[in-house]
Amino acid sequence: MAPKIRKKIPCRLTFVGLACFLLLLVGIVTAVNNNSKSSSLGSHPPRIERRGLVTQVMDGDTIVISDERVRLVGIDTPELHPTPEPGALEAKQFVEELCFGKEVGLDVDDLEPKDKYGRTLAIVYVNMDNSWVNLNAELLRVGLAEILYIPPSEFNPYRWLESEN
Repeated sequence: MAPKIRKKIPCRLTFVGLACFLLLLVGIVTAVNNNSKSSSLGSHPPRIERRGLVTQVMDGDTIVISDERVRLVGIDTPELHPTPEPGALEAKQFVEELCFGKEVGLDVDDLEPKDKYGRTLAIVYVNMDNSWVNLNAELLRVGLAEILYIPPSEFNPYRWLESEN
C-alpha cells in the first residue's frame, strides 16, 4: 500500500479563504441586525407623552391643542403671513385634514421643550388606520415642508427621510 501524499496548501490561499469566510460571516450578521432593526421600527409604538384635541391649525407647522400652541419640531413649512408663500395654504390644509378636531399624540422635545415664542416643540402623531403616524415626517415626505434642524434637539429629522428608503 502506497503512503498517502498530502498536498500542502499555500499559506496565502489559506489566508484568502479565511478572509472570504469572515467577510461572509460579517455580511450575514449585518443583514440579520438590519432586518431586526427595521422590523422593530415598525412594530414599536411611538413615544407619546400626552394626547390632546387639536382646536386650531395656525399654519403648516403650528397647531393649537386646548390653549397650548405646538410647533412641529424639525420642519419648516412656507409662511402664511404677511402674504402666503407658495405652498403655505396647501401645508395648512394638509395638517387640517389630518388632525383638526381630532386627538393627537405629542412627543415633546426633551432637550428644547419650548421655542423662543413659547410654543411647545414636539413631534405630533396622528392616528391613521389604527397606526400612529409622525405628522412632522409626513409633511416632509409629501414635499410640503423642509427640514429645520436646530440643535439642541432630541430629534433628528434627517433620520425621518432615511426611514423611507
